[in-house]
Amino acid sequence: MSLKVTDITEDLKRKITELSLKYGFRSSPILDQYFLTDSGVIQREIRYADITEEDTVLEIGPGLGFITEMLAQRAKKVIAIEKDKRLEPVLKGELGKYSNIELIFGDAIDVKFPKFDKIVSNIPYSISAPLTFKLLDCDFKTAVLMYQREFGEKMMYEAGDPKYGRLSVMIQYYFDAKLKEIVSKAAFSPQPQVDGAVVVLKKRDIPRDPQFDVFVREIFRYKNKNVKNAVELATGKAIADDRKVDYLSVKEVIELYKKIKEL
Repeated sequence: MSLKVTDITEDLKRKITELSLKYGFRSSPILDQYFLTDSGVIQREIRYADITEEDTVLEIGPGLGFITEMLAQRAKKVIAIEKDKRLEPVLKGELGKYSNIELIFGDAIDVKFPKFDKIVSNIPYSISAPLTFKLLDCDFKTAVLMYQREFGEKMMYEAGDPKYGRLSVMIQYYFDAKLKEIVSKAAFSPQPQVDGAVVVLKKRDIPRDPQFDVFVREIFRYKNKNVKNAVELATGKAIADDRKVDYLSVKEVIELYKKIKEL
């Protein structure tokens, strides 16, 4: 008889308690250690990534190894990067039977990523921005990432929305991005203060342009001004353009960038 998703979810909740007692480990809110116990969400994250036996999968923040183990059962190799050295005995003890798991202990923002095909991670919310921008320099097929809901939604905003900004433009320019689902904070143990959002990112065939990145960052410092004033403040160049910066679509931001480069 197969287990229902609800049964597996309850098993994961019990396992957190068992592992805490076995290894003397206690989660740290300072390190954003909130463990996803909803097996249905975990299974969908893996499904969104379409993991195959040919894939090398990167995971940031494996925590207690719940997703790591499920990935190892499907992928050619799993590379898991964990910042908290206290989790080393847990991960090595619980995942040691898998020869296709490589554990790296260090800060994912500082560690040089090995070559990988896909990334599936419930990332620490505090590193959402730096990790996402780091991925711009990586060659991969698909990323399935759990973000804080507000951050995930901000990626999807379009011109004219009050929360549309640099992140929205950068993500939509370099990635095909989709917010797949909102995940209740009740799906985590311990429970964080905010809901999560599962986002799927697929790299567009667009080379990284550091000058464009800087332009977007600087122009959106003045997102509430008109383009004429924002461009002058951001670049020192003069143009006649009365549109509002935060009403420029991604396509219009690109066109503006090209125009400014020619001046």
